[in-house]
Amino acid sequence: MKKGAIFDQDGLMFDTEAIFSLAWAQAAKQLNVKLPEGFRTAVSGSSGEGTRQIIRTFVPDADPDTLMKLTFQISYGIQSHTLPEKPGLHEILEFFRAQGVKMAVASSSHRDPIHRNLERSGIRPYFDAVISGEDVSRGKPNPDAFLLAAQRLGLNPADCYVFEDSFNGVRAGHAAGCFTVMIPDLLTPDQEIAKYYDACYPNLLTALGKIRDGTI
Repeated sequence: MKKGAIFDQDGLMFDTEAIFSLAWAQAAKQLNVKLPEGFRTAVSGSSGEGTRQIIRTFVPDADPDTLMKLTFQISYGIQSHTLPEKPGLHEILEFFRAQGVKMAVASSSHRDPIHRNLERSGIRPYFDAVISGEDVSRGKPNPDAFLLAAQRLGLNPADCYVFEDSFNGVRAGHAAGCFTVMIPDLLTPDQEIAKYYDACYPNLLTALGKIRDGTI
């Protein structure tokens, strides 16, 4: 078993990727721009300048900062009223804590909403470190967030699991040198992304079972 476990937030711990999809669509409609096919796949799990570049590529008529700001406002407004958790979240956190595994969150979201979500769900005490998109200069698929999380846990990246749902997150976990476990949400794994994860399971409960029996 690894000594550390690093979790993404949106789409992995909480069922919020669908909320972000709705927020992107509502923001685009308000700004009278169209989001082309492939945009949501490209932008999922990204942050900061990476997100701006994706917007420039897919939605050249939009101002990246305006579209991002409005999307986040809409998304966080929805999350303040509903925050559905993914199956197995509490079970895997409790198991890791009982085994002495250090844990961190490494999310592309803003710092304050991450902490609010962790507090609202009652899981903040499980985590020894929380990394947001504001804590690194390069967002996923760059490895910076996971490298910083491992550093704050006092562990080598190779000694850490990374749990991710997005393609960008999986690429980041792989680039960081972590044992990367994909738990797909809105995106179905393809042959290209399969090169970057070490294991892939339908949910956290299944992943927990594999860890318990020593499969991973």
